Amino acid sequence: MNQRVLLAIALPLFLLSGMHVDASSHGMDGYSETGCTCHGQNPGVDTSVTITGIPETFDHGDKYQLTIVLDGGPSEAAQGHRGGFNLKASAGTLEPTDASTYITENGELTHEHSGANQRSWIVDWIAPTSEEAVLFTIAGNVVDGDHQPTDGDDWALASYVSNGTEVTFADRLSDSTGIIITVLLFVIPSVMLYRSKKK
Repeated sequence: MNQRVLLAIALPLFLLSGMHVDASSHGMDGYSETGCTCHGQNPGVDTSVTITGIPETFDHGDKYQLTIVLDGGPSEAAQGHRGGFNLKASAGTLEPTDASTYITENGELTHEHSGANQRSWIVDWIAPTSEEAVLFTIAGNVVDGDHQPTDGDDWALASYVSNGTEVTFADRLSDSTGIIITVLLFVIPSVMLYRSKKK
């Protein structure tokens, strides 16, 4: 095998590995329960990630503002990335409140590239119409700004539970308001128009 063939094989692999390291600064999903192990196999001893604003018991359809804060770990760099997170809720809808975070294809919430330059974020959660408890899992990553996933970085895990309340008929009716309005405004008139044309 000559050098050109080896180069043709090795170069794409090198570029792919570089893309993987860089991609983490744009946030990731699927790590809220396992942790950011590419930044070290074990969580930091003095590192924590906390969420305030999760209600002990949620009201159906209400929007709650959640504040995510990273603490401990390496000192914040004067320049470069400082931290990141991956948040998952078992039910309800997570929403960003600014350009520092975004929703992944799996419905989880994580930081944007610009959001990696901070260690706190504010996000929203819309409670579901459900009697089941909702589990929140989060991984927080505290980095030293060298743009390398090394042991100089630390991460932490946390989980929270918000309990549901009884779902009444009024709750389900309110949850179906959009469907009811659509039926009244579009489906019924369309059926009536169709029948009038057949006469």
